Amino acid sequence: MPELPEVETARRITESTLVGKTLTGVELRLPKVLRDSPIDSVEPLIGATVMGARRRAKIMIIDWSNDLSMMVHFKLAGQWAVISPNGERAVAGHPVPHPYGEYPHKSTHATLTFEDGTIVQYSDIRQFGWWRILPTEDVAAAIDEFGYGPEATEPLDIALLAPVMMRRGIPIKTLLLDQTYIAGLGNIYVDEVLWRARVHPATHANKLSAIKRNTILREIPPVIAEGIRQGGAKIVHNIAHPVDGFPAVHGRAGEPCLRCGTEIVKLRVGQRGTYICPKCQKLT
Repeated sequence: MPELPEVETARRITESTLVGKTLTGVELRLPKVLRDSPIDSVEPLIGATVMGARRRAKIMIIDWSNDLSMMVHFKLAGQWAVISPNGERAVAGHPVPHPYGEYPHKSTHATLTFEDGTIVQYSDIRQFGWWRILPTEDVAAAIDEFGYGPEATEPLDIALLAPVMMRRGIPIKTLLLDQTYIAGLGNIYVDEVLWRARVHPATHANKLSAIKRNTILREIPPVIAEGIRQGGAKIVHNIAHPVDGFPAVHGRAGEPCLRCGTEIVKLRVGQRGTYICPKCQKLT
């Protein structure tokens, strides 16, 4: 699943490769990608130039020269691939299609062509992702409707967030996945945070000690920063391919814990596949 680090990688790719370039054509093969878009066609973007790319939580926002913006949410399986005229590729998001495979893939639903020959291929094997095209001046209000909490990239206000844990009688993993609590965390990075904090993900938030609450909140920004540094966690078909020991736990069922050597196990918490070290993360 593309989470904050993967979406931030897509944003950085867009900013570094597309800003200043003019869109000359769009082939949209999956019209439902615009199902909730205020402007239900990509045609108004043709002839416009990319002015910048920004992000809020897991949403990438591309601003265009004609005062329109395109919000992109990759949901479970979106992928953003920018292919330069010389064939070089920069890819972020879901690993299907393979970054070096053939494009368009059967799950590639849109192709954006720019005047210099640069091509963007948007793919989504699960078809849950969406685009919303709207006036740039309306973006802030549209984002506000999601009610996002603070960004997971920034040092978090423990004095504000820790008391919320004390009031919530739900598994800590479920709380951390709530985008209105902290924006940008997803399944992969929550598992990593809780492994670092030595907390079992099924532990109810209101049962955590003050030390554990603070530790969890302090571990979130560095985990996200490491994901961004790597351009997203390397996980293919639910199997991790760690780089510099990251991810340490997610996708590593059956492998030894990097801290104590105990075999990593997979379980389910709140209907989500979850990876833990049963020795480091005991349920109390």
